[in-house]
Amino acid sequence: MSTNRTGGDLDKLADIAMGPGSRIGALARRLAALVTDRVQEGLAAEGITDVRPVHLRVFVALDQGPARITAIAERLGATKQTVGPLVDELVRLGYLSRLPDPRDSRAKLVDFTPAGRAAATTAQQCAEAIDRELAEQVGLARAQDCRATLWSLITGLDRSAG
Repeated sequence: MSTNRTGGDLDKLADIAMGPGSRIGALARRLAALVTDRVQEGLAAEGITDVRPVHLRVFVALDQGPARITAIAERLGATKQTVGPLVDELVRLGYLSRLPDPRDSRAKLVDFTPAGRAAATTAQQCAEAIDRELAEQVGLARAQDCRATLWSLITGLDRSAG
């Protein structure tokens, strides 16, 4: 038997039926994918078609204000080598800029441009609308219970939280 997987084999893995009895991680990934797709659709409706899902993570990491790439990487649980090219791409697309760090002339801070702030705001508004829609679907109390349960599961598995 070959250890080389073909695309067809991977397609079979993706065809596993999802349902209420599916693994929590699988359900969480599916929900995250659906939310991401809806946010992307919301951005596209506003004419923002060059922001990829991975860019949205960088936007969230900058929500606290300008930061060095090392701080962005830390917030994302990633490496500087992973985040650097994403920032380069977002600078090239006009969503981010690099500014001198007033505390260290050798360092640069990454911040939103006006276009970047507009894209991040649009994405945030889309995510908030989806949250409201989900709360309407299951009721506010169940949505709050869901948040609390998910957070409990995350902190229970996150070794860095302890």
